[in-house]
Amino acid sequence: MGISTSLNLIHANFFFVDVVGLSDPTMSTKTQIKKIEVLNKSIAECEIYKETPKELILALPTGDGMALGFLQGPELPLKLAIQLQQKLAVYNKGKIPSEIVLIRVGLHAGNVFIVNDLQGNKNVWGPGIILARRVMDFGDNGHILLSTRMAEDLRELSDEYKQIIKPVHDFTIKHCQTMLIYSTYGKGFGNPKHPIKGAAQRSKMGEEIIKRQKTTLYPFVEVDLTIKDPKKMLVHYKRVYEVKNISDEPIYDVLHGIATDVEKPSINDLNVSVYDENNRELKISSINVDEPYQKEFTTRFNQPILKGEDGRYYIIEYEVEEPERYFENAFLIDCKKLVLKMQYPLNDTIKEPVLYDINQETEEKKPSKIKPTIRKDGENNVVRWAKTDITKGQTYRIEW
Repeated sequence: MGISTSLNLIHANFFFVDVVGLSDPTMSTKTQIKKIEVLNKSIAECEIYKETPKELILALPTGDGMALGFLQGPELPLKLAIQLQQKLAVYNKGKIPSEIVLIRVGLHAGNVFIVNDLQGNKNVWGPGIILARRVMDFGDNGHILLSTRMAEDLRELSDEYKQIIKPVHDFTIKHCQTMLIYSTYGKGFGNPKHPIKGAAQRSKMGEEIIKRQKTTLYPFVEVDLTIKDPKKMLVHYKRVYEVKNISDEPIYDVLHGIATDVEKPSINDLNVSVYDENNRELKISSINVDEPYQKEFTTRFNQPILKGEDGRYYIIEYEVEEPERYFENAFLIDCKKLVLKMQYPLNDTIKEPVLYDINQETEEKKPSKIKPTIRKDGENNVVRWAKTDITKGQTYRIEW
């Protein structure tokens, strides 16, 4: 492999690829060999591979594909994956189905050991390459999947990477352990569809609510609804939560739930953004439910919230169509003050919104006694309701 190092343990950024369907027993050995040769030749012709000094690449054939470990930055495996897919797309044009080469890629950054095989040749083994393989194994044709570590390293480098590297879902990797997997896709590369193998769909909301009721108080909550497109009834939500820790244990993260009336295949279709009181992004650490009408995910605070600490907030923003023209908020934690605001265009297509109290047990609704204030803001109306001392179990619904 041309490794000129005496170290037994090294850190590398891994690219793991295999040819989809190569183990099909109906495929001839000649065709299998041809596809491996095409893969190898295509990798060798990629600019990233050609421009990287070979002493800085660990190369390991894997039967159905190849593993490469780059000793330089984390961008190289991703750029190689994109270039490789683009080259294979050109190769596949005009080919009959049995000749087309389809691949999937897994990326991870981690440690490996340099070991000698039976014949004294240097080889690599360790969690870095093992996890890259497991990430790849979740993929289908065209997927470029990344571990959390690799994805976060890249997303911190540029806004461009944030646009093409999206969180997908928690996946079971071993012994019931889960890890959030990311997917890279854009025009001409990647696969925007969710991989389905190994997905760990399990709601944590029930157990989290019980925990939060013992640890958390909301001194202030504000929910702002802005109708951005009346024809599509597209609503922009901004929800602000002041968080008070009433327990002795620090609060490290927060679980979010979003229910929709329209089908959203991925959480990324909601344009979700979560940040703290200092306008710093709160990273998604887990996506445990990503169903068409239900999203559930966790973000981690940049600094844990300690007992008695004041002025700690998190803000979540997202967008979704509301064809049924209502919004409902159930309080599962006590709140000292609630503000609901709705902004909508001054036209005849939207009725003046009405606030209702909802009985969670019977689902009976009745007009709320909270009196709104209404003001004009340019070409929009802004309606505001405010209420103090909200106890868990109370539910409010806005209809328009």
